[in-house]
Amino acid sequence: MKKQSVFFGIMLVGLSLFLLMSRFQFPLMLKLHSWPSLLVLVGAAMIVQAYKAHDFQQLLPGMILLTLGIHFHAVSLFFFWPKHIGMVLLMIALSFLFSSRKSHFGLLQGIFLLSLSMIMMFSDHLKMWTALLEQHFNYVWKFWPLLLLIIGLYLLFFKRK
Repeated sequence: MKKQSVFFGIMLVGLSLFLLMSRFQFPLMLKLHSWPSLLVLVGAAMIVQAYKAHDFQQLLPGMILLTLGIHFHAVSLFFFWPKHIGMVLLMIALSFLFSSRKSHFGLLQGIFLLSLSMIMMFSDHLKMWTALLEQHFNYVWKFWPLLLLIIGLYLLFFKRK
């Protein structure tokens, strides 16, 4: 029961501060009074709960909620923040990578999602690179039988036991 009281205590304090700031209309709170703030609040509460109780199963969902909340706030506050869907995958990948240090799982998933998000975000640049590679690959493709001939000759004459 004591382990759960940390989570609910943080949630109640955070929610009451959130509601008080919106009630008294602080200038900063007018920009932050939205659903991403609730994601940040719940995510932070889950992370603190995970560290206080040494129960790191709550770390990954807390990190996902926190990073997504930060991302959605950054999209609305900063004009230069990328609005690409790959950023959502990047936030989830970072959550997997950060939580894998304590929970000892999710490293491979984090690397996979990080790679996928980079491919999604930089797909325009990849199209340019693949066009360049395609030209070189077409040149090599014409001579692949020659490569098979060289391998075959090597196996026949030089690779004897």
